[in-house]
Amino acid sequence: MSNLETNSHDRLVSAAKGVVGACPLIGPLAAEALGAIIPKQRLDRVVEFLRGLESEVQKLDCRLEKFEENIVGAEGLDILEEGLIQAARSVSIQRKQRLARLVGRSLTKDEVDYEESRKLLNLFRDLTDPEVIWLIYYSLNPVMGSGPHQDLIAKHPDVLKPISRAMGAPQDQTDRAALQDSYKNTLLRYGLIERRGKSNQTTSLGRLMVRYIQEEKS
Repeated sequence: MSNLETNSHDRLVSAAKGVVGACPLIGPLAAEALGAIIPKQRLDRVVEFLRGLESEVQKLDCRLEKFEENIVGAEGLDILEEGLIQAARSVSIQRKQRLARLVGRSLTKDEVDYEESRKLLNLFRDLTDPEVIWLIYYSLNPVMGSGPHQDLIAKHPDVLKPISRAMGAPQDQTDRAALQDSYKNTLLRYGLIERRGKSNQTTSLGRLMVRYIQEEKS
């Protein structure tokens, strides 16, 4: 790692430790106890999240100072703390990457939009990985022939591939179809998608979420 990368990593790690260091008397003890309280597997998840956050901030190198400014405030610390809590409970690498983008983009703004970022973090916490994939799917612009929709289906066939609901279908197929319906119903209930005729489309809130969590096109 270069000195710049090392310094950036050290700043992010220090910012994360600042969550417990905010209490001068018990902070150091809490930091030492953290390893005993959180299983190693969960600590590894937090490290993966911090690496993703570091990468996200490094992409916006000119925003590093803004990140440092935002993280010392109560609102910025709360956003980081929520990100760390969710990271400890996140199993898939892709989920931790999306979470890192959400937190990183929240904390590199000129001013932290706390209510917006907190709302999106709360929503993200309540969505399963398949629901996030469906949200991204609905956000894609339709094109003639093969395109981004087909590419995403090929990448996540177990989630997005249509499932027949014909009478007499095997029980496991019926179960998978019920789960697929539940993913869409969750997005509808949270106001992230809406019905337009016979199809679903992302709402303004849904598109906002996707802008925060989706990888930027190179």
